[in-house]
Amino acid sequence: MAHDARQHFETQLSALVEKFTRRREEYTRADYSELQARIDFIDPFFEALGWDVRNTQHASERARDVVVESGATRGRPDYNFRLNGQTQFFVEAKAPHVALESSKVILQAKRYAFNETSQTVILAAATDFEEFRLYEVRDISYLRQVNKGRVFAYRYDEYLMPRALDDLWKLSRESVAAGSLDALVSAATRRARERVSLDQQFLSDLADWRERLAKAIFKNHPELDARDLNSVVQVFLDRLIFIRVAEDRGVLPEGQLIEIARHWRQSEQSKPITAELLPLFRSVNRARNGEIFKPHKCEELGWDSAIVAAIIDDGLEPYNFAQIGVELLGSIYERYLGKTIRVTATRAIVEDKPEVRKAGGVYYTPKHIVDYIVAQTVGKWIEGKTPKQIEKLRVLDPACGSGSFLLGAYQTLLDYHTRYFAERADQRGGGGNGGQQLLLREPRAQYGEFKLTLEQKGEILRNNIFGVDIDPQAVEITMMSL
Repeated sequence: MAHDARQHFETQLSALVEKFTRRREEYTRADYSELQARIDFIDPFFEALGWDVRNTQHASERARDVVVESGATRGRPDYNFRLNGQTQFFVEAKAPHVALESSKVILQAKRYAFNETSQTVILAAATDFEEFRLYEVRDISYLRQVNKGRVFAYRYDEYLMPRALDDLWKLSRESVAAGSLDALVSAATRRARERVSLDQQFLSDLADWRERLAKAIFKNHPELDARDLNSVVQVFLDRLIFIRVAEDRGVLPEGQLIEIARHWRQSEQSKPITAELLPLFRSVNRARNGEIFKPHKCEELGWDSAIVAAIIDDGLEPYNFAQIGVELLGSIYERYLGKTIRVTATRAIVEDKPEVRKAGGVYYTPKHIVDYIVAQTVGKWIEGKTPKQIEKLRVLDPACGSGSFLLGAYQTLLDYHTRYFAERADQRGGGGNGGQQLLLREPRAQYGEFKLTLEQKGEILRNNIFGVDIDPQAVEITMMSL
């Protein structure tokens, strides 16, 4: 059976190589799109490897072998290959005219593996069929060094060589199920067995950014007391992170922040980086009208431009916030809130808060407990109710911390509203919502999915969700997460 599957793969691959070779000039033209390359070559390539790319078995979203994203989807890998619902590796697809060896393409593929929350997923590939490149990613250093972690790279005219066939076959469904991915990664990775977890890496980076910003700003503004220093650093950092999250999730135009950092470097640092950052902050405030971007003391200070640029392009850029769930961000921030900036006569020091030292560490409520409490309270209350009735609900967390309970309650309300209107739309054969423009079809229309609009989500948030905390930093973070 295994021999037959391997033979089938080699036969199919040979036919694809012959087809590409015969009309290579046509396939490498700029007007030959990524979508067409996926249909003509990349989908058949992985189907020959035994993956059900087109979901011919009609498996549910959670059970399907391959999660395929449309070309219009931002921040998600084109292919997510899974076994029993667990991701095994990612693939980023490109059109053949795109230079696959470019740092942008390689880093895009690597980011998917780096931002996967499972510690065991370390492989990502980039392919346009003309070439196939596979990389392993164990920690953030693999993104900061473009060629680090390359497992193999083959061109189409090398695919049928014995070594290439062996390597490519290790990505077949049959081989992956038998544990072949271990044979592809380095000995060091096999010994480590798990990569550095995403939450550990981001928490470490957050702490580093806060300390660098605090020390630099205190050096320039020694008149700041501990309260003001904590506030300006937190708000400034929150703004940078908020913009990156909004960019990755399609709420704000992509690449604004990184472009500011690059422009500052290219302009020989003639002006402080805040000369371009502050107009962006004000633009976001006008568009989103959120508390985080309202006029604040942080806008009046002289930030170290080199540190800010490094946080943007070397620090934040590797993270893909379209992949990172708000629950994970909340757990990271819960631990982050356990530290504070203390001011001495000569310097700023980041240390554990007194209450954290006394308690022996930060306590974070596990997600399964949050889910249970929310299900037994908010979930029970909204059962059988209409959106009009739910408008009267007020969910208050009087000690919200980083917002884990409020996030859970908010997600429950979003899910309920989406199901409510989607079911009624289905009953009407996909027609209107009884005069209520409450839902938009997802771009992936073939799956028949629905989502609430951004405006509707905001209305539910403002109407139903409330939080209070003695720590203003906690309130700031909760607002950002929501």
